[in-house]
Amino acid sequence: MSAENYKILITDDDANLRDLLTEAVRGWGCQADSASDGEEAIEKLKAERFDMVITDLMMPGMDGIELLKRAMAFDKGILVVIITGYAAIETALKAIREGAYDYIAKPFMLDELRLVVKNGCERIRLARENYSLHDELRVAYDQIAAIKGSSTGAFPPAADAWPMPDAARDAIGFDADAGISRQQEYAREAERAPAIKPFVKA
Repeated sequence: MSAENYKILITDDDANLRDLLTEAVRGWGCQADSASDGEEAIEKLKAERFDMVITDLMMPGMDGIELLKRAMAFDKGILVVIITGYAAIETALKAIREGAYDYIAKPFMLDELRLVVKNGCERIRLARENYSLHDELRVAYDQIAAIKGSSTGAFPPAADAWPMPDAARDAIGFDADAGISRQQEYAREAERAPAIKPFVKA
């Protein structure tokens, strides 16, 4: 885990536990900030983006369930971990149904929370990687579209075809003037693709 890549917000009205968890998360290689209650947490979520929120379930005012709902309203991709006492396990399970990433029951060892954080960061990493690959494919498609369009003036805009390759393929028609199908043009373009180096990063 890298401190540059993952930001975690610790929310708990118990100052000692809050400070302990904040320092622990920083020690695991993540950036960490803290909030003493749900309202303060919401203000910090409005001010900057966090990848994960670790929150106590039972807090004065806004509880962990309400914080979960409001955090996910800001960012559907944020991961929320609920900390709860054994007596509130049923409520923690409700939080999972509401969209919480995971929960951990008090009392707990820091290693238990570390594992939850580690798995959460791996999930975030995979999601980022997926978005990055998607963006690279979009750029490659746009570049091929631009090259094809400049050479023939007839290539359909990339935005019209992406990200639905099936729809783009279905739209391929027969070019009567040239006497060949656009599908055959695409096949020839694919054969020339290895010579176009900048499209995909190494």
